[in-house]
Amino acid sequence: MSNRQARREQSRQARPARTARPAPGKPGKPVKKGGDGPDWMSRPFLLAISGVIVLLAIILGYFFAQSGGGDADFVSKLEQAQKNLPKDMQNGAKLGKDDAPIKLVAYEDFQCPFCLQYTANQEGELIEKYVKTGEVQLEFRHLAILGAESVRAAIASQCAADQNKFWEYQNKLFRVQAEAGQFKAEKKDAGRFSDGNLKGFAKGLGLSSETFDKCLDTSQHLNVVQQHLLDARALKITATPGFVVNGSPLGSGSPTNVEGWKSIFDQVKAAASATPGASVSPAASATTAAATTAPAATATKTP
Repeated sequence: MSNRQARREQSRQARPARTARPAPGKPGKPVKKGGDGPDWMSRPFLLAISGVIVLLAIILGYFFAQSGGGDADFVSKLEQAQKNLPKDMQNGAKLGKDDAPIKLVAYEDFQCPFCLQYTANQEGELIEKYVKTGEVQLEFRHLAILGAESVRAAIASQCAADQNKFWEYQNKLFRVQAEAGQFKAEKKDAGRFSDGNLKGFAKGLGLSSETFDKCLDTSQHLNVVQQHLLDARALKITATPGFVVNGSPLGSGSPTNVEGWKSIFDQVKAAASATPGASVSPAASATTAAATTAPAATATKTP
């Protein structure tokens, strides 16, 4: 080996050896891919998300089970209630005997999904168990606060009351909402209660079209609807549905089932028995009522 070759060899051996990089997909030190955040596609994270989704599904399923189903279930219940309606017991927007010891007033809006829920799940059974037996007189009043169609529907129902068909018409309006899926997907002023539709509903129920149409076209009962709103505010009822028993509002709670109503009615009757001749009023204050009922699901507050 020449001197020049010997020097080259010595120089090569003196250089530090390079470290080979691991080939892609080969074992080696992982290379960071931008930041120190969590790996959103990791197996533990995906399992956690799946668990949350399952839990939400269970909660929603329980909710709809407790609320008595949904819109399809409401339609069938309302159809049955229409068949069972004691037509001979209606007097305008009142249903039941005038001498009934318990007067139950419901403030509602025809676009309110929770009014729909109450009407489908509870009202029919209340009529069967308490109105037909003479214990309760039921009265519907308007708290039309959800839009222009709420007001038009309220006026139309009062026009139906003029022909003593209020309760058939009220049932029809809520059935229209249930058929459109209002409880699960609320919509306001969607055209369901256009004047044309409101007149069509009346005709389908056998009302005099000439009388009904004139009543609606002239907004004949707008003053009634407005007065009901003022009455509700005086009672501090600001959301729908709101209930009054013998002149006393139930406050922030209302029953979620007929058993809850039974508890309230029993308290009223017990108070009447304890004080003969006294005005019959709910024995429960808002606090007691809240103890026996669940918080009311309300649509919205008045402006």
